[in-house]
Amino acid sequence: MNHWYYYDISGSKKGPVDWDAIRRLALSGKIVPNTQIVTPEGQTKQASKIDGLTFNASSTQKTEPPSMSNSLGTVQEILETFRATDFKKEIIPIDPDNAATLFKAPTFWVVFALGVLPLSITSFQDLQIQLYGLIFFFAMLWGGVLRGLVLKSSDSLILPVTSFFITGFIGVNTLFFFYTHCLPSFYLNIADDGNNPLIRLFGFIFQVGFCEELCKIAPVALYLIWKRKKASPMMALLIGVFSGLGFAAFENVVYATQNMERGLDNIIQTVLNSLEAQTEEQIKEEIQNGGIAALLHIHSAMISMMLRSVSLVFAHAIWTGIFTYYIICATTSGKRWVVLCCLGLAVPMVLHGVYDWLCGLQPGFAALIIGFSFILFYGYLSKIRQQLHQKNFI
Repeated sequence: MNHWYYYDISGSKKGPVDWDAIRRLALSGKIVPNTQIVTPEGQTKQASKIDGLTFNASSTQKTEPPSMSNSLGTVQEILETFRATDFKKEIIPIDPDNAATLFKAPTFWVVFALGVLPLSITSFQDLQIQLYGLIFFFAMLWGGVLRGLVLKSSDSLILPVTSFFITGFIGVNTLFFFYTHCLPSFYLNIADDGNNPLIRLFGFIFQVGFCEELCKIAPVALYLIWKRKKASPMMALLIGVFSGLGFAAFENVVYATQNMERGLDNIIQTVLNSLEAQTEEQIKEEIQNGGIAALLHIHSAMISMMLRSVSLVFAHAIWTGIFTYYIICATTSGKRWVVLCCLGLAVPMVLHGVYDWLCGLQPGFAALIIGFSFILFYGYLSKIRQQLHQKNFI
């Protein structure tokens, strides 16, 4: 027998009864349109929403608003609705029908990651884990934005994420070793020479831009050599973008570590200067000067890391994407491949170097370089899509 239940006016659950009994109760007026009924499937519904029920005519007539004399009945009805409400279903809106749709929605996961992951990362006690986690979070966030909104790619992320870590771990460490042990010392100091802006510009373009852009393009070159004619232009672009993100993320870790070391050196120097002071006034002066220097250093480090985590990972990805575009064109251009490869290095190298140079002069102008870089990249991307549509690429 199919078991039905219903709640009477006092809120008591009645049943089980069969369907015929439910129909008789409705005809007799014991079940009215707003009576809560539990179906054999376990769903709680108002009687008026169950097909096949015919109610007593008097139970369906409109009544006047309750007065003070029948306020007890109103309270009883309210209590009945509390008892009959399935609070689990009312509070938790996830059910088998909408769960699949919800968890497959990219927008849901993007917003979920933005809101939850940063706080989850800071729950670790180890400051190094927090540092690495937040830096990688912002890099991967940009990866998702560029992949989904700009490249509009649905390709696998295995190769792009692999390039992220290869460039970040091997490429960055190799490059810093090269800076330290292979370049002449005067060349290493070009970018730090504040007396001659033109010399600094030369250093930023031909040291920083040249070396870093060559380092980031390596995974793209390996992919194209591996796949040859079967290489996908969009996958190559995705690998290039993630390679740039990986370089920026690991470079940010290096700079963050250096900032912490400088902060420690500042504290040590302040303590040493205080110990060498001869009078109480000199001790106070040294502590005050050291405190001001520490605050300025902390402020500078905060701004630097926020800037590097948000804007510079984006810039590195765009510059490598531009280089990748030219490399893709070179693979199908015949004798022009040398020219296109040289352009592929020159364009992001100059953009990168000029950006670094302007950061020391006027950061507002540096922001214009990033904007211009993205415009170029988007234009190159449009050309690739057009050529793919015309089947110029295999």
